[in-house]
Amino acid sequence: MVISLSNNNSKYFINQSRSQNIEPKTKLSKNQKLGIQLSTAAGVITSLAILAKTSKTPYSLKISKMVSTPFKDSFLGKIEYDLKNVLVVGAGSCVGGLLGGVFFDKNKNNRQAKLREALVQYTNIAMPIATVHYMSELGEFCANKMSKGGKFLNAMAPIVGLGIGIFVGNRLSNKLNQLIFHKKDNRPVELTDMSAHLDDICMTSQYIVKDNILTKSASRFIPLALMVAGCEIGKKQEKTN
Repeated sequence: MVISLSNNNSKYFINQSRSQNIEPKTKLSKNQKLGIQLSTAAGVITSLAILAKTSKTPYSLKISKMVSTPFKDSFLGKIEYDLKNVLVVGAGSCVGGLLGGVFFDKNKNNRQAKLREALVQYTNIAMPIATVHYMSELGEFCANKMSKGGKFLNAMAPIVGLGIGIFVGNRLSNKLNQLIFHKKDNRPVELTDMSAHLDDICMTSQYIVKDNILTKSASRFIPLALMVAGCEIGKKQEKTN
């Protein structure tokens, strides 16, 4: 009886010490989620401010000047969301969300999950926008060189580029996570990932229909769409069995 009790006690203390080393997964509170959203917004705003100051015609960042300037004449009203600008704004969203997640989510076990998600989200932003850009350039080249079918290829090129970018971006991010973090997630394309592709869709439509007021108006919401990526990074938690 004594030996049995001793064994049971030893098992109890071993299990207790293990449970003390691993913090249980807890849902983030509304305040924590709000903090992550605000830090993501701060990252996007910082990126836009950098782009505004480094543009060919630098814009003033004084509040009074920005408020008095009509939206159509402001930086946000005139910015073209090309490859470089989307990458910069996307980076601001991802960095802001990651920092917010680390600060507001006190469970240190979730930090690697947030880093992996940051890699996934930024790859999902960068790869499709890059393939749309370069496939569109290829389409324009074909249109200039081909008398027949050139216009069709020019219209289809960015659409094909978008599909390739989404597929390759997902596969590449999973592979990079496996190589860097030695964790095989096999993460599929999720619904929240689609928000990051609004920039790609707007950019694709702009290549197909030049100077269209509808697509240009829709592109004004790209910074808001890219914020979803940062929020997903900040809220990401490690899966528990």
